[in-house]
Amino acid sequence: MLIYFLEDDEQIAYIIEKTITHAGYLQKGFDLAKDFLKALEKQTPDLVILDIMLPDMSGFEVIKKIREFYKDLPIIMLSALNSEMDKVKALDMGADDYITKPFGILELTSRINAKLRSVGSKEIYVKGNLELNRGIYKCYINNLEINLTTKEFEILALLLKNEGKVVTKETLFNEIWQMDNSVETRTLDVHMKSLRAKIKDADFEIETIRGVGFSL
Repeated sequence: MLIYFLEDDEQIAYIIEKTITHAGYLQKGFDLAKDFLKALEKQTPDLVILDIMLPDMSGFEVIKKIREFYKDLPIIMLSALNSEMDKVKALDMGADDYITKPFGILELTSRINAKLRSVGSKEIYVKGNLELNRGIYKCYINNLEINLTTKEFEILALLLKNEGKVVTKETLFNEIWQMDNSVETRTLDVHMKSLRAKIKDADFEIETIRGVGFSL
């Protein structure tokens, strides 16, 4: 799973980065809201950690922009603002959790794990006659189970999660193989060909965006 965090304090950002990595998740950090929002348009993470006091935009504004397009994306606020009104405002605007600074690493890890467990238990994607259930790792077309390999399953899940967007080859390599595009392109092509053959009866197709990636 991938976590984005938006924090402009270098020391705190370093702690957040190490906490996420140690917990076993992929992470990507930003110190400017504009860069964070630009990245969010290209790839949707599984969870977001936000500061409120940022150099170019308030964290409250960032929450508002996120919720315009991502109703269910989990958001954890991590802020030095510790008044009850700040917490209430953040939660009312769409944050799922609020942690005040200074924070404990174990507490942050626990909150992240709890939120991602909640997300994972609800990760069922339905598109047309296809249903993909990440909770039980099964795929169905017209209620008949389709036997996918782990890599095929994860590729399809990533495409469904980003429906309507182009998922780049780089993103697939990073998230599915957890490495950069040093993996041979042919490896991805083979998996994609097999996946397409297995879901040929689905109500949609996987489109190749030449030189970039794939999209539903």
